[in-house]
Amino acid sequence: MEVELRVEGRNLVFAAKEKDQVISTLSLTPDIGGDGTTIYQIRNAFTKGLYRRRGYMDAILKEVFACMQSENEAFVFLGTREPHIFKKYGFVNIVKPQDPFPDTLGRIIDVKSFLNFFESEHEFVLSLRIHDEMLPENDGVYMVHCGPEGGRLNSVKIANPLMTNEQGEKLASEASVDVADLIQFGFGLKEAKDAFKITVKMKEEEICGRLNELKFKQSV
Repeated sequence: MEVELRVEGRNLVFAAKEKDQVISTLSLTPDIGGDGTTIYQIRNAFTKGLYRRRGYMDAILKEVFACMQSENEAFVFLGTREPHIFKKYGFVNIVKPQDPFPDTLGRIIDVKSFLNFFESEHEFVLSLRIHDEMLPENDGVYMVHCGPEGGRLNSVKIANPLMTNEQGEKLASEASVDVADLIQFGFGLKEAKDAFKITVKMKEEEICGRLNELKFKQSV
């Protein structure tokens, strides 16, 4: 099997092939987000009937993730009538049930780029442990900072999951979150108290206050 990438108009088309026969395809289409930036939508995901459940779409999606990570793209979304196919790749619902398009799923691709969509009116610094089981590049501890003038968040990855300090202790964080909860928090499906686990109990009220002030400047 090989995965071929070609450009068709505005779309990037990924095709899994066997001996020059196209078995499975997927289109990645750029769209304009709520703040005018480009975000990407998966469309036309299809595998020929006799070849389903043989790993062709799996190979394509992994190639899509790698391609988007190389360009630091924050997240990707898709509309589907079969959400179970994509949820095992970390896609979760990102719109509320009453939305006109309730079966819209999203997946964070690059954590640092995703965090840049958040804004806060007040300055703060927070060490945040982010879990991503499928994309290890995202997994780790981040130092998240909003400057004295407020505005967009900046983040720096300061540690990988298994890194320790000089005493052999795992590097601590003040809060932790899974990428699935983080994207749902951004799109308003989860509150901070439900999305984040506060690991420094003495500062729980302060940390929750910072998180509750965050505003996500993007829409699908």
